[in-house]
Amino acid sequence: MKRPNKWRKKWNRLQERWQNFKKRANLFFHYVQDDIYEIDKVAHPYLRVFSALLIVLVIVSLLIPLGFELTPEMKQLNQQVEGWLVFGFVLNFLLKFILTTSREAFLRKRWFEGVLSAFSLVVLADFATSANIIGSLVFIVEDPEGFFLQFLKGYLLFIVIVKFLQYLPELLEDQKNTARFLVYTFLSIIAAGTLLLMLPGATQDGNGLAFIDALFTSTSAVCVTGLIVVDTATHFTLFGELVILTLIQLGGIGIITFATFLFLFISGGLGVGQMNTVKEMVAEQNTSLVTATLKKVVGFTFLVEAIAVVAYYVSWDMEFSSQGQRFLFSVFHAISAFCNAGFSLFTNSLADAHNATNWPINITTMVLIVLGGLGFTVIWELIQRRKEKKIWRRHLSIHTRVVLSVTGVLIVIGTALILILEWNETLAGHSTAEKLLLSLFQSITTRTAGFNTMDTGAIGIPAILGMLILMLIGGSPASTAGGIKTTTFAVLVRSMTMSIRGYSRMELFKRTIPNSVIFRAMTVILLAVSCISISTILLAIVEDHAFLDLLFEEVSAFATVGLSRGITGDLTSWGKSIIIVSMFLGRVGILTFMVAFASRADNRKYQYPEESIMVS
Repeated sequence: MKRPNKWRKKWNRLQERWQNFKKRANLFFHYVQDDIYEIDKVAHPYLRVFSALLIVLVIVSLLIPLGFELTPEMKQLNQQVEGWLVFGFVLNFLLKFILTTSREAFLRKRWFEGVLSAFSLVVLADFATSANIIGSLVFIVEDPEGFFLQFLKGYLLFIVIVKFLQYLPELLEDQKNTARFLVYTFLSIIAAGTLLLMLPGATQDGNGLAFIDALFTSTSAVCVTGLIVVDTATHFTLFGELVILTLIQLGGIGIITFATFLFLFISGGLGVGQMNTVKEMVAEQNTSLVTATLKKVVGFTFLVEAIAVVAYYVSWDMEFSSQGQRFLFSVFHAISAFCNAGFSLFTNSLADAHNATNWPINITTMVLIVLGGLGFTVIWELIQRRKEKKIWRRHLSIHTRVVLSVTGVLIVIGTALILILEWNETLAGHSTAEKLLLSLFQSITTRTAGFNTMDTGAIGIPAILGMLILMLIGGSPASTAGGIKTTTFAVLVRSMTMSIRGYSRMELFKRTIPNSVIFRAMTVILLAVSCISISTILLAIVEDHAFLDLLFEEVSAFATVGLSRGITGDLTSWGKSIIIVSMFLGRVGILTFMVAFASRADNRKYQYPEESIMVS
């Protein structure tokens, strides 16, 4: 039966009114959305400033208790300020969420901050009601209230790290000169470490380090050198030791590399411009593989260090005051050894009676030093070839073959040199096996690690001269080691022998090496020798020590080795300043430093006529 006409007309009118209502509603929401977009554009800069202000206040609130002795009233005030800062971060996130025009996309991009804000509400409720729920949940905590206060500080620090990671993409995107950006990042972390080590809470005497000593220690840690002006084992508190450990880890794998890895975890991706900035820091030529390479670098670092912690923990042949201290020593030395830093929580490094001839400790340390000094590209290629079950010698790249060959040869030569020259000197009194162990360890650590199981100051001059050459050569590219690098040394030696034999081009492992690589190697050598020469002359002017000791100190600093003949703590402020500059240039790379501030090359389309000059 058909519907009557009057009901049909009413139905049509209802449909028409509904369509009109939908159009008006859509138009209204469109206008509202436009208004929100305009408000968001206006409010966005202010919200960024608000967020930056919160970060500054958090840093101040965390540092004040470390720098000053607070009264109970000031501690309570500081606690209240920290509670309001947590609320400020939550408010900042909610305002951004309300004002954004695409909330779903916003949550997908900022999901981690959303989870953090939700958890912050729990923290604020616990803080406002003084219920100490968080502290009570941890049943092993005897003082839930004290635990909550420490948790609040750690939580605020965690929020600050997350906020920094959110700004990282913009920081990477704006970089036009990667070398200069690398220099600035190292300078920034050195400055931060200097300020932290100057805090009274960083040292046992409660006075903090003097500026020049704090700058020296921070530079030595970030540049993974290991030279010290105060005893790390006795002069620093747990806070100071953790600051040094953090500086070593960030300096070893690179703060931008580590920060980018964390950013990938909380957000998930990088743009092309950002990957172009990062790829040079992880030694990756293919932009599309930057993310995968970065994850491999950080993942391999943490995996090796975790295994080393276990190895150290079960190998210590001494009594510790607690299991916590035993664990701290294991973590500290695992990170320091893999990063080739050479910092130790023992006064005499590893040269004491418990560690000098402890085979598990020596082997663990040597393996970490070699792995850290080979370079991530070499290690990953070896792993990949092993997975593919290919014959290594035939399928390895020329770079990997050079690195492995030179590293093996230098270790053998260094061991033989020290073993022969010091057999009846510093090695006297040890068994043949122990002499071999001590010589092998010293050969490996000389190439930029900085640990020692022998008294470096007692080693004879012939062996010291050989160690100087080993220190200058150092480790390999894309590693935590310093020096001019094994590949540079190989190219230099090979080009020299080819020139003597009358070849017009350089060949290595049945491959022709481009002239640009030879020019780069020669440039690195000349710049390194020039820097060491000038710095040693300046040290001889301002310091009253034997020339050989000054030369050893300078080469050790420039090659980021960390070995010393016992004069580091006696250097004047001028001498420390010279060593600081040398450590920085050696870690960043003197060629990289020059490139960072050099004018861009003019790639001209023409070429001048060729003419020879006499060289003899």
